[in-house]
Amino acid sequence: MTATNYAVAPGEYLEEWIEDQGLSQQHVADLLGCSRKQVNEIVNGRAPITHETAIRLERVVGIPAGSWLRYESAYRADLARLADQEDLAKHAEKIDANATTYLRSLGITTATLRSPGQLVSDFLAFHRCGTWEAYTHLHESASQGDYALAALKEAGSTINQTLLTTWLRAAELTEAFELGRRFTYDASQLRLALPNLRERASRPDATMLRDIADMLAEVGVLFLVVESPKNFPLLGMTRWIDKRVPVIQQTGRWGKDGFVIWTLFHELGHVLNDPRGEMHLEYSTEKKRNSAAEKAANSFALDVLFGTSGIDEFRGLTRDHEIKRKAAEIGISPGVAVHQMHRRRYLDYRFGNSLCVDITGNYTA
Repeated sequence: MTATNYAVAPGEYLEEWIEDQGLSQQHVADLLGCSRKQVNEIVNGRAPITHETAIRLERVVGIPAGSWLRYESAYRADLARLADQEDLAKHAEKIDANATTYLRSLGITTATLRSPGQLVSDFLAFHRCGTWEAYTHLHESASQGDYALAALKEAGSTINQTLLTTWLRAAELTEAFELGRRFTYDASQLRLALPNLRERASRPDATMLRDIADMLAEVGVLFLVVESPKNFPLLGMTRWIDKRVPVIQQTGRWGKDGFVIWTLFHELGHVLNDPRGEMHLEYSTEKKRNSAAEKAANSFALDVLFGTSGIDEFRGLTRDHEIKRKAAEIGISPGVAVHQMHRRRYLDYRFGNSLCVDITGNYTA
């Protein structure tokens, strides 16, 4: 049943009956055995219909007592809902517009700022929070639960909290995330799996991300690619389920193998080398990657992917066939090399793009 933006007092039904019968409120009060004031207050919605009054109304009006009590219950519930939405409406503009659009695309809400209370109510229900204050407390408390926003604050990001938590919550509602809750993480087995993961990542194709997800699942790491809201500044992040199961969640932004593979191994660095329970975010701009943990994760990814030769082996290369040949020698995808060459200004952004493979459209959680 669609919720209304008004509340109907059960006294309105009584008032209609009184008018149809051509009676006065005093006469009805005499029939009910109560004061005229009580009848007037019921008619105007100021006094509730009690169980005793409902039984008397059944005798006088002919409408069952249970119906009167249901009318009363629905009226009080509507009053509470309308008061709640009026209170929630003041928070509507705190929800990022892109988060609202994202929620509509997921079928979570149809509300807009024209119905601000309903919009905030749907947003809170999606996050399983009863009040805006509960939502704020949950997601601003660093290192608690599944989220640790300290890393976000340390990075100096201006990303809207509602945008981030909506994307994170969307992942939690996937079947893959639910299955991941039962994983058993083994750090030593993950380290042993790195060469195989690197080898599979060197051959980007339509099944690569699914294969990597399966390989990581075997060592207890949950890997997800979750479509992000518009204008989302993240490539990926690391978090934990109950500090037991590491989750690598990527947006798949730009969709090219270089971005996706680098972000994957960057996040694996966080999983293996940072304290359990921390959340780390991989931003789409270099300015955000300035913490010690981010630099360490970048070093980890560089070591695993490029080995002892490092990225400097690609300095001075400009032609596609040169980059492709060197990537094959090292055992990485050319797209990963191009990605790092672009970031380090070894290669102009106009060049090397034909070596990059679009892969993320083939796998989402």
